[in-house]
Amino acid sequence: MQKLLQQITVDMQLEEHYHTLEKALLTLYFHYNCTTKSLAYITELPIPIVSAMKKEFAKQGWGKHSLTKKGQLAVSQYFQLSGANADLYLQLTTDDAFRIEWITKNISELSSIYDARPTADVEIDQAKCTVETAVKRALLALDYTMLLNKRILCLGDDDFISIALAFLIKKIAPHSATKIVVLDIDRRVLSTISKIAKDYELPIKTDYYNVQEPLPETYAALFDCVYTDTPYTLIGAQLFLSRAINALKPEAMRHVFFSYAKRSYQKQWELQQSLYAMGFVINNIHYDINNYEGAQILGATSQLFVLQTTKQMNPYIPNQRKFTRPIYTGEIEKKSVVYQCNHCKNSLTVGTGNEYTTITQLQSSGCPNCKNNKFSQIKRTVKKSQSQHALGHHILLELHDCNGALLNDVQQIKKLMCQAAHKAKATIVTEHFHHFSPYGVSGVVIIQESHLTIHTWPEYGYAAIDVFTCNSKLALQEAVQYITEQFNAGNATQHYVHRGK
Repeated sequence: MQKLLQQITVDMQLEEHYHTLEKALLTLYFHYNCTTKSLAYITELPIPIVSAMKKEFAKQGWGKHSLTKKGQLAVSQYFQLSGANADLYLQLTTDDAFRIEWITKNISELSSIYDARPTADVEIDQAKCTVETAVKRALLALDYTMLLNKRILCLGDDDFISIALAFLIKKIAPHSATKIVVLDIDRRVLSTISKIAKDYELPIKTDYYNVQEPLPETYAALFDCVYTDTPYTLIGAQLFLSRAINALKPEAMRHVFFSYAKRSYQKQWELQQSLYAMGFVINNIHYDINNYEGAQILGATSQLFVLQTTKQMNPYIPNQRKFTRPIYTGEIEKKSVVYQCNHCKNSLTVGTGNEYTTITQLQSSGCPNCKNNKFSQIKRTVKKSQSQHALGHHILLELHDCNGALLNDVQQIKKLMCQAAHKAKATIVTEHFHHFSPYGVSGVVIIQESHLTIHTWPEYGYAAIDVFTCNSKLALQEAVQYITEQFNAGNATQHYVHRGK
């Protein structure tokens, strides 16, 4: 049936991919009767496209506003819906009040299971989410049609999202063909999940995997969606998401449910730049789902991105060899805090590389001198590794609707680019410019701090310019503004890239 849906997508020239047809068919199956308008609302497609979709369904004998017996059988077999709880599916997807009540009920049901989770290992940025958070994350797979007849990867799962997903599947469609795989570096997590899966007959497979190693071929291009709660560092998030791309089927509209610590606006911008560069579309950002037990470093919360793949996915980190750079917070930001015992005034240092890595561990053990468990913070230091700092600052400048005559004048361009270097307060080493026949100019100004380059297309009124420096004190924006003004660009865009970070 999947091939048939893919063919219908091609025939309709549907950009949204065949997963949208799956969502429409599931809606018709569980809602029994669905108007074109309501189906357009659920699938987020224009009404004319939904009308065309329904006509295609009718050609297959599946029905139009509601499914025929043939349509019900086809959908049931495709999604393995024998014994499915249609009422529960409908209420969870349409009734917010019921959904809240259902979550509360299942928290009670799952709490004893989640109590078996191993203690969080802060050295690998673990922080246990609440049971409510795990259930809410699992429901996202239902919301985005990634729950039934799918392959789901939990890339790191100290939060036991796999357990919440498996229980949700059992309640909605107990005979679903969905398979869940957990890959984790923590053998305690793998062992506990494996035991729970065996005890409750859940469709979960676990395997040891260090994300700094290339993703094994066994798991490449296999999954429909990925859940991951990455390290709190940008490079850690980039590595986990790169492995997620390697694991996903090479099709558009696959999903990654990505949890990441809230950061400053600057760091949030850097993260989102990385997401776009990898080819992701940010479908949604949830700020009210992720809550953690005793995670002071996160403020006990984090944000959850719903990412959607496109046809052009580019992993930030290649899958060919081992990744050797630090990725965890404790490796990149070496924090140490000196605490003083409130009773005997003994001072102890807490942090990576010390006997106690967290204040919680110190409080549990008590002061080595007097066993008191109350301490006061007296000093805190953070030492960042050099890899956190950018080696270069690179502006990619796109100029459109420029002065065509100027774009073809090599002498004027040479003068202009050298003046731009001076505006940036750079030191010119040499320059070279070349005029192409019949038109177009390429040139470079080598500066002690790096370079400025330009390539022009006078026939299109376009110039591509790079301003790159290894000296963060140069006035790059003054150079960019000068170039933009001199070319009289009608449309200017710039992309800022940190190099070597």
